[in-house]
Amino acid sequence: MSGKRTEQHQCYMDLAPLFLYFVVVIMRQAKCHALCSSETVTEVKNLMARIAKKELYDCRLYTPTLNDYEQNCSRSMLTCFEKEVTVLIRENKEVSFKLIRMLNQLAKQLQDKRLTCPACEVYKEEQANKFLATLLKTLQKMNANDCSFSQS
Repeated sequence: MSGKRTEQHQCYMDLAPLFLYFVVVIMRQAKCHALCSSETVTEVKNLMARIAKKELYDCRLYTPTLNDYEQNCSRSMLTCFEKEVTVLIRENKEVSFKLIRMLNQLAKQLQDKRLTCPACEVYKEEQANKFLATLLKTLQKMNANDCSFSQS
């Protein structure tokens, strides 16, 4: 009886490293997917197309620049984009909360490397189409820097 139990225990011990390896691989892929999501870029493009049809000339949003990402204020910059996308969606009665969730999840995974980063209200106000174009460029830059797939 104890012989079978020992064999079974040895089998579990032999499979444990393999199981841990798979857990690590899956976690790395999940982390990379969250930071490197082409789906976020696609969502921004879709929102741009819908907003362009509405001709929103009077809608102005605080717009971080690509320099803010490059100057190590990535989390606060992306949080600002998230807040302003929320404003844009609500003002235009869009139903695109998926993009807000995606930006929120992405911002949570980033860290500002500078101690002081600009508040959202410090950024220049731009029209909705320029705001979305800047967001798109920023996400593409993030993907180009941190991901192995190419953006279209």
